[in-house]
Amino acid sequence: MKTKLFPVLFLLSLLGTSCIQEEPLNPEADILSFGLPESIIISEPMFNQNDIFAIIRSDADMTNIAPEITVTDGATIVPASGTPQDFSQPVVYTVTAADGIHQRVYTVQLTSATVTNYTFEYWSEHTARYETPYELNSDNVRQNIWASSNQGMAIYQQFTDKYKYPVHSTTDAVEGTFGAYMETQNGPGNILNIQYIPIIAGSLFTGSMDLGNALLDPLSSTKFGIPFTEVPIRFKGYYKYKAGTGDYIGPDGNPRPGVIDSCALYAVFYKVDENLQSLDGNTVLDHPNIVSMAMLPDKTSTEGDEFVSFDIPFAQVNDIEVDFDKYTYKLAVVLSSSFWGQRYEGTPGSNLTVDNLEIITENEQ
Repeated sequence: MKTKLFPVLFLLSLLGTSCIQEEPLNPEADILSFGLPESIIISEPMFNQNDIFAIIRSDADMTNIAPEITVTDGATIVPASGTPQDFSQPVVYTVTAADGIHQRVYTVQLTSATVTNYTFEYWSEHTARYETPYELNSDNVRQNIWASSNQGMAIYQQFTDKYKYPVHSTTDAVEGTFGAYMETQNGPGNILNIQYIPIIAGSLFTGSMDLGNALLDPLSSTKFGIPFTEVPIRFKGYYKYKAGTGDYIGPDGNPRPGVIDSCALYAVFYKVDENLQSLDGNTVLDHPNIVSMAMLPDKTSTEGDEFVSFDIPFAQVNDIEVDFDKYTYKLAVVLSSSFWGQRYEGTPGSNLTVDNLEIITENEQ
């Protein structure tokens, strides 16, 4: 009897030991919030992967700002929350997870200058090998204001060659060295029975992307717009566009005979309030908070191989009086090789190249 009982007791002791083992420490290393003094902030900080960006008042002392920062449970951050920093240049924060192993590095940029020129001269490369453009403002401070469809693609498909992604730099430029190139590509099809993706459009937009929601709800994952402190009057620049020559593919993956692809090239100025923080793919064209919009009138293929200039006035959309003392406003610039690319439809091979875009504001008029 004792011989039979011993294995049972031994097994129970093992199970008991496994039950009382400590849970593994949290491996997450995220900044959850980045609080700035109400006296200096114009807009809430915008998170774009590892970049945090905010516009502050022009009279703020950027050399001595102490942000209040919260991080994931058990994690630590350097520099510590509440430590005064000189934000006249980007400040780097390193978050170390509770497990002491995983880390995440954030770059925080504060500025009082609104970016109105988009040159596409500067590009950074992600660890997944795709490129994203960034801009320099009038203070020569880097502004990571662009997001792209590359970010969504990299969730399920990564390349070693950056030129295989739907958005990348190109030396085909009007001035300077680089422009921005976007191309609609065949999609991967069914992704883990979560989302069906027949095509991927090359898309660039000012704002950020919620990658956690990119597969489940792609339309709401795009957060269009960055804080803007002036009234836009005109949207101008250079582009060329060629629609793909094959079948137009609908979101169900089936061809739509007779449908010709078109590009997206527009800018939307809108008001932020308690009910709306950012426009997304569902609302960017028709939300009641939209103040004005400038959209390329002819979105079909351009003639020849040369760049075409455009100069589009902002048209009033809703009867909204602009008051920067009471409200925050954002500007979304949206560019895509397929107008309905965010709905996973378009023609593979459609391509859009843009360069030297500019927003003319009321103060410059």
